[in-house]
Amino acid sequence: MKKILALLAITFLGFNYVNAQDYGSTPEKCKENISLYRSYYTQKAYGDASKYWKAVYKMCPAASERSYVDGSNIIEYLIKNEKDATQKELLIDSLFLLYDARITNFGKEGYVLGRKATDMLKYRSSDASAVFATADKSYNLRAEKTEAGTLVTYMQAGVLLEKKGEKTPEEIVELYAKISDVVAANKTNPKTGKYYVQAEESVSGLASPYLSCDVLIDLANKNFETNQEDTKWLENNANLLDRKGCTDAPIFFTIAKKMHSVNPNAISAEKMGIMSLKTKKYNDALGFFNQALELATDQDKKADYYIELAQTYSSMGSYAQARIMALKAANARAGFGLPYIIIGDMYASSTSCGDGDACKQKAVYWLAVDAYAKAKAVDGSLTSSANSKIATYSKYFPSKEECFFIGIKEGEKVEIGCWINETTTARF
Repeated sequence: MKKILALLAITFLGFNYVNAQDYGSTPEKCKENISLYRSYYTQKAYGDASKYWKAVYKMCPAASERSYVDGSNIIEYLIKNEKDATQKELLIDSLFLLYDARITNFGKEGYVLGRKATDMLKYRSSDASAVFATADKSYNLRAEKTEAGTLVTYMQAGVLLEKKGEKTPEEIVELYAKISDVVAANKTNPKTGKYYVQAEESVSGLASPYLSCDVLIDLANKNFETNQEDTKWLENNANLLDRKGCTDAPIFFTIAKKMHSVNPNAISAEKMGIMSLKTKKYNDALGFFNQALELATDQDKKADYYIELAQTYSSMGSYAQARIMALKAANARAGFGLPYIIIGDMYASSTSCGDGDACKQKAVYWLAVDAYAKAKAVDGSLTSSANSKIATYSKYFPSKEECFFIGIKEGEKVEIGCWINETTTARF
């Protein structure tokens, strides 16, 4: 039945799979049909547009890549409005063939296969193996450039296969690790980052049943012996345990040490630093995080290492040095708000910098709120947490009466000394 439908779909589209040049053998007729279908298409009259759109593909399939984008929307409209089940299946096959023809005529195979996989999941989720294979090929061709939507489809298909017994929980964990690496590489992109943040939420939700610390620790323990020389396995599992907050587990320490002995690099140095920080070996942690910085080739990752240095110095009570590292992190990655959250938290815990005066002691909360406001201004994803901290610490602002005795009025500049050595504006 599927073969018959596929043949019918080819007839429906009129594809000959020949890489025709430009407007084909009848260029004027081709241009006329493009103009006609576009006229209807721009009015969202997709049913009327379909007749002229199909004519374009019969005579000049390589005339315009835009026609493939429009064509997918036209066919989806026809699918949505088709009542006959057999005809609907024919249209769905036509949609998939459209993606294949687009690759034939315009390339971009990895990108187009990602879009195809998403529609395959939408219309043929029962064939999860085919969906997964298509998304997997797209990922293998695109790697870190894989689109956010494709990553979600990839994960959904993997989970469907696991539920059918065709993939193991270990394979889902590995898939999540691969996808997370792509998300991490893209979510700070000023143009597309928000889509990867959304994808991260969806993928994490799908993977959640497989990613409890108990599951991850058990899997890591079970598979360590056979994979301890596999640097990629070590890296993926160390990253997963780190992301899910499972770094207190002995297996994390075991993996971190093995990573660093097998292949010392920025990532293994970072994991050793995390391990040292967890065990309060602060000087060791500083050494490892600085080593990670020296070995790092990725400027974006350097921001993470600076943050970890800031957290280590903060844990040691060396707030001035922690602030220096936090600001370096902010400079290393555009749109990074976490450094200002860390700085705000240090300000809020430094009431001793007020020289014993009630107004000056509480004035550090003005500075803390300034830092939290900066955090959400540069990184919208931190708006909720920053607002929560602002609401908390605004309650502790000094009163007019407390500041009256040292001559500080609303709107005046206030200098805070100690390690902070910053100026803020009085507000009551």
